[in-house]
Amino acid sequence: MATALITEIQQAQTRLPLLSRADRGALIVRILRELRTHRREVLADVPAERCVWIDRLIASVSSTISEIANMQDAEFNRVLNEFEKLIAALDGIPHAEKRSKTLH
Repeated sequence: MATALITEIQQAQTRLPLLSRADRGALIVRILRELRTHRREVLADVPAERCVWIDRLIASVSSTISEIANMQDAEFNRVLNEFEKLIAALDGIPHAEKRSKTLH
């Protein structure tokens, strides 16, 4: 799922001026859904005090979807760049943990 979302983010960046506010909002909702899924499935066993950062990010994005969707193209592009990096980094965490567990 993360790879498909990263591809979708990249495609959105290439056609940014053509995206409607609704398209932008829908993309942010999909990113938010991926973050929630990662929190629930991958970080479920991590103590809550170590997940405050992602919980705050999810809450912040949830409450500002319309503001994010209404950003100017350059600002929205920067937000997408950061989400792309975050999704890629989060996607690599479980794979790295699985590899290290199989190596031991």
